[in-house]
Amino acid sequence: MLRQGHYITLLIALKGREKMTAKFCSGFGRYHSNNPENPKAKPYATVTYLDIARLAKHPPDIPKDQAQWVIPSTLLSRVKSEQMADGEFHFLTLDLDENPPPLAEINNAIQTAMGDVFSLFYTSKSAIKSNPKCHVLIPIAMPLTGYRWSLCQSILNDIFEALGIQPDRKTENVNQLIYLPNRGEYYAFQITRGKVFNPLKTWYSTLIAKHEHIEAKKKAREKPTSRTPQTTNNNSLIDTFNGIYPPDEFLLMAGYAQKGQTFRHPNSQTGNYSASIKDCIYLMAGRIVPLVFLPSCFMMAMLARH
Repeated sequence: MLRQGHYITLLIALKGREKMTAKFCSGFGRYHSNNPENPKAKPYATVTYLDIARLAKHPPDIPKDQAQWVIPSTLLSRVKSEQMADGEFHFLTLDLDENPPPLAEINNAIQTAMGDVFSLFYTSKSAIKSNPKCHVLIPIAMPLTGYRWSLCQSILNDIFEALGIQPDRKTENVNQLIYLPNRGEYYAFQITRGKVFNPLKTWYSTLIAKHEHIEAKKKAREKPTSRTPQTTNNNSLIDTFNGIYPPDEFLLMAGYAQKGQTFRHPNSQTGNYSASIKDCIYLMAGRIVPLVFLPSCFMMAMLARH
């Protein structure tokens, strides 16, 4: 655990400055909108994880209807469909407002769910000492699409429920507002040091199971018609994997470093960023592999590690 005055060491230990300086969608008050049809429309603000850490140390004390909020996506939109399609999410979150345990117990639950990871806890505006409502923010190793982020949020909430801590499941919505530190009657915060959490690696099998469950529910709701062809899917596991992990994300999971649209092999002797994915072709140091002949990144598991 970091002491209050030492929160800045969080920056040094996090891998990659971009994790701290990515600019997330933010605003002030629940009615803040950039919709041009709204007579009070105004552009959204942005806030970084570093900004939030600083706010946690020196929180304002303002009415909630004027308080600042964040959506953990770099897309400046409050529209759910837009965030699902184009959002890029950089941290997971918990909203614990139903008889939460003390912060120390919440930290123990985080360790159970994720291991020793970076996290930021701060109490809500309405918290009191006997009811320390709080938010938890957990940086992740790579940005997630709206769908994958929502799956990870669901898994995180499932784990906390299983541990007897009830989260607000509205955090699974990609456009849910997360209010930033704002001092109330009782205020406390805590920054915990550890590794940057990788949900795609840690929750790999759970993500696939969650995705398959969602797809099965969708199929159950569909009404078959006489025009619906009867097909047999012999690659359901591969299709499920590809639905969650596109090739570029798998390269990152395999240890590749990314610069723009190019990648560097984890065992590179030259340090060159010689791998890339273009038009369904995987290119690496002269090797050309059409991904159309591979079940996408499912088979890249063998290719990317050599």
